Amino acid sequence: MQAYALMDISLDTFPYAGTTTTCESLYMGVPCVTMGGSIHAHNVGVSLLKTVGLGHLVAKDEDEYVQSALQLASDVTALSNLRMSLRDLMSKSPLCNGSKFTVGLESTYRDMWKRYCKDDVPSLTRMEALQQQQQQQHVASEEPAVKFSEPAKLTMPRENPLGSIKANGFNLGTHSAKKLFPSEENGVVANQSSSIGKLS
Repeated sequence: MQAYALMDISLDTFPYAGTTTTCESLYMGVPCVTMGGSIHAHNVGVSLLKTVGLGHLVAKDEDEYVQSALQLASDVTALSNLRMSLRDLMSKSPLCNGSKFTVGLESTYRDMWKRYCKDDVPSLTRMEALQQQQQQQHVASEEPAVKFSEPAKLTMPRENPLGSIKANGFNLGTHSAKKLFPSEENGVVANQSSSIGKLS
């Protein structure tokens, strides 16, 4: 945590935004610049900064991200004032109000349970709608989406059924009648005596 005393501004990572590090940065008085995106992992910093009241440090794209950081770094007086008030700003924000958050979360759980008890289940409704859509598409189409053909019949010669089959470049057929030496591997005779203990 003491390392934050060496920083003036922290730059949030992308595409996977910081969570704990962003909170630490804000609590230690170091403003953070972040960039929003299209999924949750992109937007954690967005949510944290907006909750604390620093929505102006949220960029929509890379150019705005750079501009926001440059603007913040260019106004030393404003940056200093923000840093001095940042811990207090964060402490008084909903982000640090655990009891209010818990009451809100419990209330949301109760509302979800009440809806469930009334058979109002959004995920179930969505699944039923998708099933109906699929049934309508199936009825509307005259031909099946996938055509099945007769399986191909393989015939093998009776005299050597495995003779011509190869898998991964290796012949799975029977080997020739020649005898393999004890030191032979994969059809190659290893020279056991010539290279032992010698460097070339």
